[in-house]
Amino acid sequence: MGARGIAVAASALGALALAAGCGPQEPRIEAADATVRVPLNPDVTSAYLVIENTGGADDTLTGVETEAADEVQMHESVEKDDGTTGMEERAEIPVKAGETVEFASGGLHLMLMGPEELDAGETVPLELHFAESGTVEVQAEVEDVMGEGGQDDGDMDDTGHQDMDHEDMGDMDHGDMQH
Repeated sequence: MGARGIAVAASALGALALAAGCGPQEPRIEAADATVRVPLNPDVTSAYLVIENTGGADDTLTGVETEAADEVQMHESVEKDDGTTGMEERAEIPVKAGETVEFASGGLHLMLMGPEELDAGETVPLELHFAESGTVEVQAEVEDVMGEGGQDDGDMDDTGHQDMDHEDMGDMDHGDMQH
């Protein structure tokens, strides 16, 4: 066997070693506790879930799709320099090895743009697209945050703004408020 044959054999052995698991580990993505809110207006609603990476390598959430809406955007609630809170769209969300990322009210969340009519108790499929793991599907339960009595629980509405009772505001000047 000449020098070229030895080089080819060494290259093949290296490839076999990588295939046998001597190379880098892979991410292992699991999604759970997914919910979608009954839309309070026809243009938008929010969705929440928990993503866990139990694998040995990092991954990145690059997008979300559902048949229940025209578009899904990933947003994060952030405090701005002027002290107000707003939302910023995120193109991707890192999910590091061994970490859990929670999409919850007041933090990371999904915005379903142009949602179809959704009723409490239904389930909606969400397709989570990852750079390394491909597509992971999770079923999201539709929740009615207004409840049976028509009163909300004081949680944020579908646009990320805290619900306010204007009757309790008395003589407040709306010009002083930071929306």
